[in-house]
Amino acid sequence: MNIFAVKEVADEYDAYYQSEQGEKVDKLEKDAILKHISRITPGNLLEIGCGTGHWTAFFSEQGFQITATDVADEMMKFAKEKGIPNVKFQTADVLNLSFDDNSFDQLAVITALEFCGDIKKAFSEIHRVLKPGGWFIAGCLNANSTLGKVKDNDPVYKHGNFMTKAELTKHLKTIGNPNIIECVHLSADFQILDGTNDVNKAEGVFMAAAVQKIK
Repeated sequence: MNIFAVKEVADEYDAYYQSEQGEKVDKLEKDAILKHISRITPGNLLEIGCGTGHWTAFFSEQGFQITATDVADEMMKFAKEKGIPNVKFQTADVLNLSFDDNSFDQLAVITALEFCGDIKKAFSEIHRVLKPGGWFIAGCLNANSTLGKVKDNDPVYKHGNFMTKAELTKHLKTIGNPNIIECVHLSADFQILDGTNDVNKAEGVFMAAAVQKIK
């Protein structure tokens, strides 16, 4: 089941980022991704799992020319209605991408790999379509975080397969030498610890990763 094909999930996705907690989380995640892409010259970027276009708009603002893809039409419908510049939308599955080898300067996936069903195959396809020297940018949810430990209680997250930082690092090393930044550290009662003395008491929910393809 593709939970993101459910209209109600698409309706609620963007609404979360309008909440007080969602705004704080959004800033932390984007600041972490910005630390990676600040050293990258924006080019032709493939976004996998674009959803409602929340991150598509962010990458557009950074100057990327984007091919935004998803398998959930209900989610992409929201994205298309936003009128985001420098983007074309296309239905595509990360497990079987309809693009030639070495097609893209950059590739981005934000909290979508967890729901792809076959992480090893997904990384194989990512490696195939990314140009040598190109950058892969990922945002992944941490299995060892506060959220990861209770994800099965959530109607959406229970459908995902979260990775630990070690597991993500292993997959990224099939592309090159990765750098991972953790953020959104949550207490047991889901209070944000980033910026406090207690930040190291929990692993970050969001793992912002960047890796340059070696060959």
